[in-house]
Amino acid sequence: MAIGALRYDQVAFKGVHNSIDRKFSLLDQLQATGGVVGRCAAIELDLHQDKHRFKWTVKHRAKDPGTPFEKTIKQIAAWSRQNPKHSVVTIHLDLKNEPLSDKGFAEALDSLLIDMCGRRRIYAPRSVIGPHADLVRGARAGGWATIDELKGKLVFCLSGMVERKRTYSEWKPRDRKCFADYSGSRGPLSKGHRVFANLFVAAKRYKESLDRLAKHAGYITRGYNIVTRSQWDMSIERGLNILSCDILDNSGYSLGSTGRRKLRVRRR
Repeated sequence: MAIGALRYDQVAFKGVHNSIDRKFSLLDQLQATGGVVGRCAAIELDLHQDKHRFKWTVKHRAKDPGTPFEKTIKQIAAWSRQNPKHSVVTIHLDLKNEPLSDKGFAEALDSLLIDMCGRRRIYAPRSVIGPHADLVRGARAGGWATIDELKGKLVFCLSGMVERKRTYSEWKPRDRKCFADYSGSRGPLSKGHRVFANLFVAAKRYKESLDRLAKHAGYITRGYNIVTRSQWDMSIERGLNILSCDILDNSGYSLGSTGRRKLRVRRR
């Protein structure tokens, strides 16, 4: 089967861990230009929220100068509009703090993404939930679109602050514009509104956790901080979806020009 006919959850793709800390620009990461070997189909932005308003800065540490989140998303959205048939791009938003109300956060973040990207460009949880009771059951039932159907789309996923992303995913879930992850060490969930499972590749039980998840359809497994070739190869063999690595200019950490390939583990 051609890769374009596979669902989003049936494909492995290269991602970047801490995109803003790399020596390559976000556009170089997305386009495989400027020395980046192999297209990166997933990037990560660390977000720090202002204490008194829903404004965010893209930076790794609080003391770093950073870039306004709105400016960064505007740049990505402009690139997407200029390349309307680009393969789906996943953008992890790693929340570093959580001032102000959770519901206010959800509305403010979603409004910003809609304003910057447009509703049609965002592939949101509603499409995966479909007629099912929640996101987990929709995803497990085959609710993900295919890679071809997702051309020109952006998928946003909240990471980081545990309570904020959990509350975000559960409040009016069909209205949300971002997915939200959870710790992959918990294994596959039977219900709820989170299907992105986040895994630290250097964790003691990384292999066991990935094995528990990889055999089930619907979940999106992400392994972050891949820094060795053995971690990369092992993650591919065990069926990881998103290989978020720190090395972008080495052909050993590449899934080719498209940045994606069919999973080696069959899901059911």
